[in-house]
Amino acid sequence: MSEAMQVTITVELPNLGSQIKKAREERGLSPTWVAAQAGMSTAHLYRIEGEEIKSLPRETLRNLSRAIGVDFESALQAVVRTAFSGEVEPKTA
Repeated sequence: MSEAMQVTITVELPNLGSQIKKAREERGLSPTWVAAQAGMSTAHLYRIEGEEIKSLPRETLRNLSRAIGVDFESALQAVVRTAFSGEVEPKTA
């Protein structure tokens, strides 16, 4: 029986932190509430929103999507599809 191979892909989503903050503010959600719902500290959320975090695990993005009610995952999937369509060279980690 063979083990499954895990592949890590680095995808750049410009201004993702700003988009997260804008979506949160548009919905009137407090940073404390969103951070708690997403399973992180408020300080960590502020670092993400301030673009200080340069690497965001996909699960964290999913958690933020659920907490805020915005599908950030779609943007990620669109970038990955473009990369694998041959239109853009994927950036390797």
